[in-house]
Amino acid sequence: MNKDFYRGKNFWSKKPKNNRIEYPINDEIIRRAENILDVHFPSSFIQLMKEQNGGELNFPYYTEYKNALPSIEPIHFEKDDISILSSQELLEEADLPQGLVVLWTDFHEWLVLDYREEKEHPTVVNIVKNYFSDEEEWAFHKIADSFDDFLNQLFR
Repeated sequence: MNKDFYRGKNFWSKKPKNNRIEYPINDEIIRRAENILDVHFPSSFIQLMKEQNGGELNFPYYTEYKNALPSIEPIHFEKDDISILSSQELLEEADLPQGLVVLWTDFHEWLVLDYREEKEHPTVVNIVKNYFSDEEEWAFHKIADSFDDFLNQLFR
């Protein structure tokens, strides 16, 4: 399979399939979000969010099995729309541990920044429902040691 990897350009899709609200983003909003979540976002993540505050990706795949990160949630403080700041509520609803920042979920699969061990340099983790268990359980798969490593894995 010939993969076209993300190499620092055209991260966000300019032709999204879904209409979305364009929330403003700036350093103050990012700092406020980090304070609320008690984390420090990776600098490459901040740079991408300043380019466009969430949305669909041009390079959505991150494994040879074509696991996808179709979009990243925006950063905003509105209560009636999902945001990265909705992470705590989403995790509680799914009975997942705190210390994760949800980049994307469809509630069966999750892609998160994992801050449980490290507040400065999160790993990137894929969480999926384990349907082979009699109990409702989640399987955690570390995708990358850092957000930068994760970006280097993205392809289309």
